[in-house]
Amino acid sequence: MGDLLHRSKIDLNQHQLAQLWRYHNLIRLRNQDRELTRIIGFEPMVIKHYIDSMIVGDLVKLPSPIVDIGTGAGFPGIPLKIRYPHLKVILAEPRPKRIVFLREVLAELHLNDVEVFEHKVVSRSFTVPVKGVITRALEPIEKTLLRTSGALVTGGHLYFMKGPAVEPEIKNALRRRGDSFRLVCDQSYTLPHTDHQRRLLVFEKIADLPS
Repeated sequence: MGDLLHRSKIDLNQHQLAQLWRYHNLIRLRNQDRELTRIIGFEPMVIKHYIDSMIVGDLVKLPSPIVDIGTGAGFPGIPLKIRYPHLKVILAEPRPKRIVFLREVLAELHLNDVEVFEHKVVSRSFTVPVKGVITRALEPIEKTLLRTSGALVTGGHLYFMKGPAVEPEIKNALRRRGDSFRLVCDQSYTLPHTDHQRRLLVFEKIADLPS
């Protein structure tokens, strides 16, 4: 695992590698009954889950606290927390089986300043002030802008980890919510040593949404 990470210019210390390895083994152990991921090969898991999550920190500086909406098995929040221990992370996940898994991970990896929000995030359910929101291929951008409007502070940022064909989502979000959000980063990249194309979009909240 360390070689794959190093090849992607992600260098973790021994403690961080041990945490990531324990996390990987927990996913493998619980995957069948908790429905955590369809990707089960070792190298694809490292590249598409761990590296794909951690590499965001090379592209932008992430704020703290940050909420990971629709985190599922903990992507990208847990790999980011392992790589950047200073981050305060809120893992938002409504599905009971995955909530149980996330709590097991936090206990086993001894991760501090990480919370699990056990509900669906909507503007009235999630109102804890945060500076950042991150999602990975969860839903159309505009829906995330709406559902986080009760928590994201003005000047806060939303980080969208998307595939390359996201232009219609961008246009729709700016057309409908351009008075409250602006696109401040649009970066295309490829996962190292693969042909997997990604696109990182960052929207900044410039005003509250109209009532």
